[in-house]
Amino acid sequence: MKAFTVESPGGWAGAALRDVPIPARRPGCALVEMHAVGLNPADNDQIFGRYPGGPKPPFIPGRDGAGIVLEPDDGGRWQVGDEVVVLQSETTDLTHGTLCEQQWLSAENLARLPSGWPMADGAAAPLVYLTAYQALTVGGLLRPGNVVLVTGASGGVGVAAVQLALALGTTVIALSRSETKREQLRGLGAQHVFAPDDPDLKGAIRQATGRRGVDVVVECVGGPSLGLAVHLLDVGGRIGVVGVRAGIEGAVPIVPLMFKRGSLHGVLLTLEPPETAQQNWRTVVELLQTHHAEPMIAARFPLAETAAAFQRLATDVFGKVVVDIR
Repeated sequence: MKAFTVESPGGWAGAALRDVPIPARRPGCALVEMHAVGLNPADNDQIFGRYPGGPKPPFIPGRDGAGIVLEPDDGGRWQVGDEVVVLQSETTDLTHGTLCEQQWLSAENLARLPSGWPMADGAAAPLVYLTAYQALTVGGLLRPGNVVLVTGASGGVGVAAVQLALALGTTVIALSRSETKREQLRGLGAQHVFAPDDPDLKGAIRQATGRRGVDVVVECVGGPSLGLAVHLLDVGGRIGVVGVRAGIEGAVPIVPLMFKRGSLHGVLLTLEPPETAQQNWRTVVELLQTHHAEPMIAARFPLAETAAAFQRLATDVFGKVVVDIR
């Protein structure tokens, strides 16, 4: 079969599309014919050996995916012909990824492809929407009328967070450096959209929130953005830290965090039990269907152009990049 494999550490020199044997059956897994795969920055970090605790070569990258079951798992959870998507949990095997024609995947990390969804949507959705949902709800459930701030709102997780926050009945403030992306975010329904480098950003957000600050920040940027997020919190507000595109270290202003009784929460799907991932996925799908929202796909590439797909992912995309396997 064809698979995009990483045979040596250090980036693209060791990564290529190759002919490899179909992996041997693994206990608790079903063999899935992959039809589409959604790319994530974490996949790129694994290829370059930058992902903490990531797999060592040789491995097949890819976390998201959608396809059809070819051989059922030994527990009988899935049957031949079932259309499935791939979820992330603490039992995810990062060595046996989805950027290939067929893969044995943990049965407890598979979920049925939502009715009416094309395979590309099923491949684009799970990781970003489950990450966004965890970031929005970590430390407490959202209530209608809460104010949510999403930094880096035009990326995969950012777009998902905007859509889910709106579906949950909150007021959404979205940040993006691109005017084009800001217009797209307004088109999604974000009530307030600003540039993160606006010299009066704090004042604009205070005015938008009636001077009271935000209840939840989905922090997709990292670096200096983290300190700004603390200053923008309302009393009792919380921050779900998702990304580090602007740097892996950020200074946290301690006094504002104390006086606002704010809280910081790390977000990582691969620490969730499979049953939690399944429950959260059902909630996400229901929210998307009820509020007529769908995954945003920025670009699609064939499997033979996987390297080009990763290059596209590294640009300022709005939503997800998908690789079509079939």
